[in-house]
Amino acid sequence: MNRQRRYGRTLPEALGEYTRRDPARFHMPGHKGQDIPYGNRLTGWDVTELDGTDNLANPAGVIAVTEGAYRDAYGARASMLLVGGSTSGLLTMSLALGRGRRVLLGRDSHKSALAALALADHDARFLLPEVNPTEGLAGMLTPRQVEEALQAQPADAVLLTSPNYYGFCADVEGIADVAHAYGALLLVDGAHGAHFPFSPQLPDFPAKKVDLWCVSVHKTMAAFTQSAVLHVGKHCPMDPERVRRMRNMVQTTSPSYLLMSSLDRALYVATKIGYQRHMERVEALRARIGRINGLRVLDRDSLGYGAVDMDLTRVVIDVTERGIDGPQAYECLVNSGIVCEMCDAYRVVLITTPQDPDEWYDRLIDGLTHLPYGMSRLHKEPPYIAMGRQVCSLGEAMLGPTERIPLAGAVGRVAAVAAGVYPPGLACLVPGEEIQGDAAAYLLQQQAKGFALFGVEEGRISCIKED
Repeated sequence: MNRQRRYGRTLPEALGEYTRRDPARFHMPGHKGQDIPYGNRLTGWDVTELDGTDNLANPAGVIAVTEGAYRDAYGARASMLLVGGSTSGLLTMSLALGRGRRVLLGRDSHKSALAALALADHDARFLLPEVNPTEGLAGMLTPRQVEEALQAQPADAVLLTSPNYYGFCADVEGIADVAHAYGALLLVDGAHGAHFPFSPQLPDFPAKKVDLWCVSVHKTMAAFTQSAVLHVGKHCPMDPERVRRMRNMVQTTSPSYLLMSSLDRALYVATKIGYQRHMERVEALRARIGRINGLRVLDRDSLGYGAVDMDLTRVVIDVTERGIDGPQAYECLVNSGIVCEMCDAYRVVLITTPQDPDEWYDRLIDGLTHLPYGMSRLHKEPPYIAMGRQVCSLGEAMLGPTERIPLAGAVGRVAAVAAGVYPPGLACLVPGEEIQGDAAAYLLQQQAKGFALFGVEEGRISCIKED
């Protein structure tokens, strides 16, 4: 098949076209295409396990040095490099629990977390995060919710997402205390918070209280895509070597030395250069955006509903007072040479890092200033967050026989996949759950508005096959 028939160009051509446009990149990866030291040595550094290059599966040399540096920087008992993103970290954490454990988690969990629990045949018990009606956003799980759930039914672990895509952070320490009081481990998907240890102005992550957590270094630091790190907490009862064995089960046996060396460099940049200047730049940027008519930057005044802190390097701009929606603002910015990380119905979300050139911020202000005005301020609707009847486990639903049927006719059937609106990726349906009429209607409504759905392809959703 002609590979240009569907996309009109090859992947290398598409990447070349993007870089020639020279956009202001407010999206991951955190290196932003800047200050990459490899240059024409890129292929020369792409090697395998040799004398002197160590072995990720059982590190005893230079890779062990890098892992030790991450361990010290994050206050962990042990740290392990990941070349499959935080997805491989979630898989590792899930397998490290054993098989068939009961795990509490929020409906705001990433779809890779659901896959991780399914593959270990865990009994997933979902909790609904609180909803911030003022912002039209899902909040975070709270210690009280977790305690009430553990009082009602014991669990072996709690899986928490913090921070979320918008930079909001849960009360990790409070949830850790509750989990441990009831004999459960606390696992944290901290994919968006890799940079937290490097500035006192960033949210505090209570590493001493968490058992296992993973961070996607590539999202917010100067590492290549897929570069992440898994941490074992100092008081985690698990043997780190058990965790390493599980990690080796879910990672390639041919890990990229380019990814691993970028992890080493990312940590060096974060510790030697630091975040102080960047925090000053972001503070000034947020103030400049706040002075533009019709725009509002979410800050710590938006906390509550389970969120106790916010990553201020994650710039979330509400455009509703301008009378336009998030997708309109996103497209206008793209046309101005500015690419955001994502948008939702009411906002655009920007990832900023120390690698951003200063002139990008001037370009951003110019692009935001010239956003169009709509007829009237948009009314925010809360996100759809509800739970249908759980008919079977995640594993039974995701790994059993399935069939794809039109979403409009799937009411009453049992979903075999997670489905929702992306971004931000909040699941309206989870595998093993009976599809409710209001959930299907909401997804179809959002698709009609132009939003992308995950778990729904060409209007069809995978359901458990009926006899």
